Amino acid sequence: MRRGPRVLVTDGEQRGALATSRGLAAAGYRVTMIAEERFAVGRWSRFLEKRITLVGPKSDPKGYTERLSQVLRRNEYDMVVPGSDLSLIPISERRDLIEPYARLGLPSHEVVLRALNKPLLHSQAAAAGIAPPRSVTCSSRKEALAAAREFAFPLIVKPARSVTWMADHMQQQLAQVVHSETLLEAAVAAIRVPLTLQEYVPGVSIVSCAAVRLDGRLHGLTYTRYARTHPLENGDAAMAIIIPPPPLLTQQIEELLGLIDWRGIFELELLELGENRFGAIDFNPRPFGWMSLAIGAGANLPALWCDHVLQQRSAPSHGARVGICYRRGDAEIRCALTLLRRGCLGAAAAALCPRKRVVHPYYQFNDPGPAVARLFYTAQKAASGRKRKGATGRNSGSLPSTVVGDKIDLSRTPLRQ
Repeated sequence: MRRGPRVLVTDGEQRGALATSRGLAAAGYRVTMIAEERFAVGRWSRFLEKRITLVGPKSDPKGYTERLSQVLRRNEYDMVVPGSDLSLIPISERRDLIEPYARLGLPSHEVVLRALNKPLLHSQAAAAGIAPPRSVTCSSRKEALAAAREFAFPLIVKPARSVTWMADHMQQQLAQVVHSETLLEAAVAAIRVPLTLQEYVPGVSIVSCAAVRLDGRLHGLTYTRYARTHPLENGDAAMAIIIPPPPLLTQQIEELLGLIDWRGIFELELLELGENRFGAIDFNPRPFGWMSLAIGAGANLPALWCDHVLQQRSAPSHGARVGICYRRGDAEIRCALTLLRRGCLGAAAAALCPRKRVVHPYYQFNDPGPAVARLFYTAQKAASGRKRKGATGRNSGSLPSTVVGDKIDLSRTPLRQ
């Protein structure tokens, strides 16, 4: 029996990388996972052929691509799949060190940077009919302060790109929510210009679209609606459910991707603004957090992508089955605790209530290792957090909200009604 091609997946710490490795293994690929951390969930999967420990790209992006190139020079791999923005940028920029030994399939580096450019996403989304909430790009502190006076607080402050390659390191800049001009000044100093100010719209649902774009067409098209997020107000998906494609939205997304000129795996997050209106807020041109849901529901996006790049014969995918759910157990528990503190007993019970037809990001009955690794990682992180708190005491200078990517946690702050 002929053995399948070998694929190297990076960033084993990420949920999307774990789902990618499982999906590829299910399609007959031989998968190797690269990770830096001992308890990286991806490296504990039983479906891996090999595991490699490699210092990540954040502190030494040039060294990372050089070390990765050394691994690839053994001529053991057919393709490399970057698992996060942190690895995507240096791998794309220094692809001359990668592509002599393995395929990437990525569009040009100019297109990769365009796909990660948030102000450009906002303008192109508007041209495609899925404009985000009111946004303005600022090139100086003075401009940001002047523009903020036209918004009602709270508002969102976004970097031009979530990840930037500096002179000798990668800098990850996250969006922040601010409630006053004083906090805005602190956010501008932390994020640095250019940046975008965006209106915060409370009480709206997030709809996420994922697929593989090949030859101008979308394959494995999957839509989800986030039922709950963690943090509760616009965080990452804690629970999501696959929904039918909203009318006209697929056409608008196809137009947006044509403007970006993207090909490959992607996820696009949108706010559901009502009356079949959507606003694009974030574009992820790589494996994403809830990818296990798409794969578990029948849309094996990593396999579709690798089959195309490596010219393998694959079965066509018409998208994921509607009604399948995604639950991130640790996030659901945190959501329930937050809801209990707010006195929302029914909503807290719903967050803990068992459901049928559910896909989990870490646990899989025939692959329990990643779920065990997640428990160890969580315990290790909690222990180190307690040590830091004991050593430094309470940090009174922090902003009153926590942000993950472009998702804002307002669980400790009052919402604008």
